[in-house]
Amino acid sequence: MGIEPDPTGAATGEKSGWGGVGALVPPENPTVAAELRALLPRGLPVHTAPLPVIPGALKERLLGYNDALTATAELLRGQRPDVAYFACTGSSYLVGPDRDAALHDAIDAAGAGRGLTAARAILETLAQLRRRRVLVVSPYPDWLTDLAVAHWSAAGLAVAGVRKVPAPDGIYAIAPDEVTALLRDLRPDRDTAVLLSGTGMPTVEAIATVGDELGVPVLSSSLAAAYRALLRVPAPAAEASCLANDLIGRWR
Repeated sequence: MGIEPDPTGAATGEKSGWGGVGALVPPENPTVAAELRALLPRGLPVHTAPLPVIPGALKERLLGYNDALTATAELLRGQRPDVAYFACTGSSYLVGPDRDAALHDAIDAAGAGRGLTAARAILETLAQLRRRRVLVVSPYPDWLTDLAVAHWSAAGLAVAGVRKVPAPDGIYAIAPDEVTALLRDLRPDRDTAVLLSGTGMPTVEAIATVGDELGVPVLSSSLAAAYRALLRVPAPAAEASCLANDLIGRWR
């Protein structure tokens, strides 16, 4: 299975002059490409390269994605993206923040854009917003939620609490209105950011609908990745009018 080119008419970047954003996406993930295209400027190409289908339980699949980063990023060479985004937070949780840099090195080795993991994008965005406390919203099983909390704590954040998203049919079956309803039910402290973890969970519609009502920044992997990707592409893309800049700009 090869890359999925951008279907929006900006697939080559010829009109914009930008190489665009490449995304390394777990197979069957229905969320990443759609959310990136909703968040990024209309003229910025988005290309997806599927990570391989790996047999076994979730933990084995997440670790297998880490091992496949270079080979998957190589699929994007023909598109020459400026950024190659690893759209899987869970894989970073399994190795911890100290080894997240090795994931970037594996992506960079492909020569298909600067590597960016979802975990790093989140940390960079939180740092810019000067937020060190997070309320984690997790659609994961308990063991992966525990790893997420450990990851953010080891990275220097204070985890103010965890709110689980029921996902009896898996993360990909979560509906946007479920996330919207859950956000509306939160009462975060004023010095806290809400972090919606999991690239397969639909988040953009909920953040755009509810975010301002909570009085604190609301981030997700997709939003943070889109925003930090913009800062890695040539100007003027970083200042372009788009949903990512609008949603983050409210809190800068």
